[in-house]
Amino acid sequence: MTQDEQARSIAIIGGGQLGYFLCEAAQRLGIKTLVVAASADEPALRVADTSIVAALDDPDLAQRIAAHSDAVTFEFEFVPDALLAGLEEQQRLGNTVVHPDPALLRLIKNKATQKQWLQEQGLPTEAFVVADDPPAEQAEILRRIPVPLVQKAQQGGYDGYGVQVIDNAGDLDRLWAVPSIFEPFLAGVRELAVVAVRSASGEIEIYEPVELEFDTVKNILDAAIAPALISPELRDESMRLGSAVVEKLGGVGVFAIEMFLTADSRLLINEVSPRVHNSGHHTLDSCATSQFEQHVRAVAGLPLGSTRQIAPAVMKNILYTEQWEHLCALPPGVLPTRQSGVTFYWYGKIAPRPGRKMGHVTCTGASRADAEQQISLGLTELQSARNEG
Repeated sequence: MTQDEQARSIAIIGGGQLGYFLCEAAQRLGIKTLVVAASADEPALRVADTSIVAALDDPDLAQRIAAHSDAVTFEFEFVPDALLAGLEEQQRLGNTVVHPDPALLRLIKNKATQKQWLQEQGLPTEAFVVADDPPAEQAEILRRIPVPLVQKAQQGGYDGYGVQVIDNAGDLDRLWAVPSIFEPFLAGVRELAVVAVRSASGEIEIYEPVELEFDTVKNILDAAIAPALISPELRDESMRLGSAVVEKLGGVGVFAIEMFLTADSRLLINEVSPRVHNSGHHTLDSCATSQFEQHVRAVAGLPLGSTRQIAPAVMKNILYTEQWEHLCALPPGVLPTRQSGVTFYWYGKIAPRPGRKMGHVTCTGASRADAEQQISLGLTELQSARNEG
């Protein structure tokens, strides 16, 4: 397949809930899916047309993927370099196309090179220090970034993993001895995200910014409010920044650009994710085209859809605790609820652990306060069903 042709089949590297939603979107568009996963119990394997279960560093994997797909994409960025190199070679040979490009994925999956790229492009981001050996470089870190500070592992961090706050100098013995970046801890900031999509022809579509609320203990996204409750000027500026990022990257597909909104109304880019993202889940229910359909359209060479938001929405993650144990045997899908405007998505993960994302619930067509109340009633209803059963 060439870059200008439309894909009839796509391979998705990764079989989690993002891959599941991508498969559903692709199938609605008449596109066959191949899911590549390292474990046989991943949710997306239940809906994929075909699958490959193998170690992601298998030396023959790229060739196997290219033999069964017109285009390749990813549900996560932490792809082994060996697989990226193999896919790059298959793309060079004309056997498939890869979106986003492996070189872009290498750039973004390392937080240090990503931050340096943002800085080089003149995009606003907070101060940072790159440290390949944090304990040994402690004095230099403190000279440039005083406590309290944030340590982020350069690779592998997600959903609260690989990020920690060092409150004072007495906590420095907690520093991880892994390649990291260090940033100032910004008090009083609000967190926003813009989901953007770019086609191979350079067409860009931007969703309205959302406001993110985090579980401060687990350091994981708790809820997203769409659209964000910010001024029209900040709305326009956040969307301009999102567009600038994807244009400068030149990538194809969906990208999530997370930002800090400081107390003095400055926007700073925190991180860029080269994939569909938790902050865009509300688009399944609140927008003309979901982020998942947009990503498939971009990767497959189809025209992009409208990002128009049809209704305000609040999305809340469902993190595993024992109260959800009764649902763990259920397959992925939408669970019934009597609450108006509420949709409960269950991911069908069979290996729960504390804090793991097991599903999400979205409420549309109401004020934020009403939406949160509806969501709460829906969650209570599911608990009541367990207790009655």
